[in-house]
Amino acid sequence: MRTIKLFFSTIKTTLTSIGSLAIFALIYFLLLATFFKFIWTREATVWQVTITYSFMVLIPAEFFIFQAAIIDRVPDGKFRWRVILIDAAKFFIITIPVLLIALLINYLLNKWQLRYPPPVAPSLPIASAPPPPQPIHWPSLVFATLRFLLLGIALPLATIHFWIAFAGGEVRAMFAGGAAPFFKRFGAALARAFASESVLIYAVGLLVFFMIPYGILFIPFTVKGNKTDFVVFIFRLVATFVFSLIGWVVTISALTRNSLDTAPDGSPDRSPAVAMEAAA
Repeated sequence: MRTIKLFFSTIKTTLTSIGSLAIFALIYFLLLATFFKFIWTREATVWQVTITYSFMVLIPAEFFIFQAAIIDRVPDGKFRWRVILIDAAKFFIITIPVLLIALLINYLLNKWQLRYPPPVAPSLPIASAPPPPQPIHWPSLVFATLRFLLLGIALPLATIHFWIAFAGGEVRAMFAGGAAPFFKRFGAALARAFASESVLIYAVGLLVFFMIPYGILFIPFTVKGNKTDFVVFIFRLVATFVFSLIGWVVTISALTRNSLDTAPDGSPDRSPAVAMEAAA
């Protein structure tokens, strides 16, 4: 019950903070615009090649600035852009080993799945009746479920909590005190990531920022008339943008609030005084 109240109170705080929501929407719009421009740009001229390589740097920068802005705003509702830029760089460093782990997990699952190939359907003579449905290939279902749980839930949830644990302060603060406190902070963040409250927040958020936008954008919807079809298409794009934006901001903010409320002693101080000192 506390987790649900936290999630809905975060929705209220997000929707009533019009200025902050506008900043998030602007960063998110720039991220999407840069991403789609990167996809549609053809490497035919020197200028287009330059744009492509520039966007390869700009897209991760915008992505991590977006995450840092959400997390750093939670303690006192303010944007301190110097701290946000520093945290964006830290988030990038933290995410690299997680991506390598994700690639390793995907590689191992692919190798493992090759041992259980789906059966080849025998060729049947052409008949008027439709062929009978094939039985479920349980290994394929199991591996698809493992990929979703590990790559779609476990690793993203852990990564978000790593960001939260190391947000605030300078880059050198990540390694202050040596290796033991550094890995201890990772362990504490991992424990909070898979606590029931965090998993529930992420599950509810997944419904808002992924499942609902996916349904709005891809579920077939037939209308009559080209103008009506165009209007409906624009509406679906806008609704997808709004739900994914608000869902992601609320989910990250709720996870940050929950993490700060349950953080053990010795976690980094995220109070406004420390943030002001880091921004000075």
